[in-house]
Amino acid sequence: MEALSRREEQDIMETAKSEALKHCDSHVAAFADCATGRTFSLPFACKGKLDAMQGCMKDYMTQERLDAMKLEYIAHRSENGRLAVEALRKSRADKLRKMAGLAEEAPARR
Repeated sequence: MEALSRREEQDIMETAKSEALKHCDSHVAAFADCATGRTFSLPFACKGKLDAMQGCMKDYMTQERLDAMKLEYIAHRSENGRLAVEALRKSRADKLRKMAGLAEEAPARR
């Protein structure tokens, strides 16, 4: 398996967290409603809703799901990287042909 940079790992975690928040939207909304207007009493009054929200997110963000997201990211990165390298090589070859005064690449003869 290819290694991910720290930035890539952080991007994947942020994506996973946003997906988990969307998945657990009802729990998040219930906690937010409970927390509105509270300061000191928040940990005591909303503990059950906080626990439900955190439990939902923990259940959603399993290690298997994170590993699958990493593999998908690596596959996507590798494909995009390959396409970008091919496009760069083609543009450089075209530029060299123009500089040399050659016509566009002719079809290969058999």
